[in-house]
Amino acid sequence: MHRANLFALLAMVCWGTAYVPSAWLAQSIGPFGAAAWRLGVAGGVLWVIAAARGHALPRGIRIELLIGLALAQTTVFYGATFWGIAHEGAGLASVLANSDPLFVAILAVGLLGEHLRPLQRVGLVVGFLGVAIAVCTKGLLPPHPTVAAIIVVIGAFAWAAGTIVAARAIRDHSHPWSLAAWQLMIGAVGLLLLMPFDHGAHVPTHPRDIGLVLLLGILGSAVPTALFYFALRTGAASEVSAWFFLVPILGVFTAWPLLGEQPTITLWIGLVGVSIGLWCVLRQRSRLVASRSVMSNRQPPELP
Repeated sequence: MHRANLFALLAMVCWGTAYVPSAWLAQSIGPFGAAAWRLGVAGGVLWVIAAARGHALPRGIRIELLIGLALAQTTVFYGATFWGIAHEGAGLASVLANSDPLFVAILAVGLLGEHLRPLQRVGLVVGFLGVAIAVCTKGLLPPHPTVAAIIVVIGAFAWAAGTIVAARAIRDHSHPWSLAAWQLMIGAVGLLLLMPFDHGAHVPTHPRDIGLVLLLGILGSAVPTALFYFALRTGAASEVSAWFFLVPILGVFTAWPLLGEQPTITLWIGLVGVSIGLWCVLRQRSRLVASRSVMSNRQPPELP
C-alpha cells in the first residue's frame, strides 16, 4: 500500500472509532461540553505543532472569516453531531455527519462552477437517498424523521457551506495546521458558551472523563488531522479522500458491540447509501479537495 493511502486509512480509523468514546463522554458531561473539550484539546495540540514550525498565527484569511468558519464548521457541526450522538446514537450520527461531502459537491456546482462526472452524479443520488432513509428512524411509510437526526444533517450542511466559503476566500499559501488549530479553538469557545443550554453539562473532573477528553482530542482529532495532511502531501487528493467512506462504516460497526446500538433496517440502508455516495463523489473530486484541503474533509474531520 502506498504511504499516502496508509496515512489516509489510519486517519479514517481514528476518526471512525472516535464516535464510541465521544458517546461515553457526552453521556457523562453533556454533548456540548464533550465537543468543546475534545476540540479545544485538539486545537491546542495542533497549535503547538504549528507554532513549532513557525506558523503560530494563520495567514491568508481575514479574522471575521476565520470566526465564521469556526462557528460553522466547529461550533455548529460538532455541536450538532454530538447532540445526535447523545440523542440518537453514535452509529446514526456517524452516518449523517459524514454526509457533508455530498452537500459540498452540490454547492460547488452552483457556487464554484464545478462540473460533476457521471459517477459523481450517481454517488449524489445514492448518497442523498441514504441520508433521507437514515433520518427516518421511526419509519419510512409515512416518513418519520427525528429532530435529533435532522439537527445532525443541518450540521453537515453547515460544514459544507463553510467549505465553499473557504474555497472562495482562503489563499493557497495559508498554513493548514495553524488555520485548523485556530478554527478548532475558536469553535470550542462557542461550544462552551452553549453548555448552559445543555442540561447536566459540566466541566470534566473525573479521571475517566479527563482521559476520554485527552484520548479524543489527541488520537481522535489531532493525530488523524496530521495523518491526513501528510497523505495529501504525498498522494493524489482524489485517491486519499475516497477513504472517507470508511468513517461511517467504522462508526456503526463499533457502536454496535460497544454501545449496544443494533442497527435498524433504515440505518443499514442509509449506511450503504452514504458510504457508496461518498466513495463515488470523492473518488474523482480532486480539484477542490487538493487546493483547499484545510476545510474540505473534516479538519482537515470528521468528527468525531
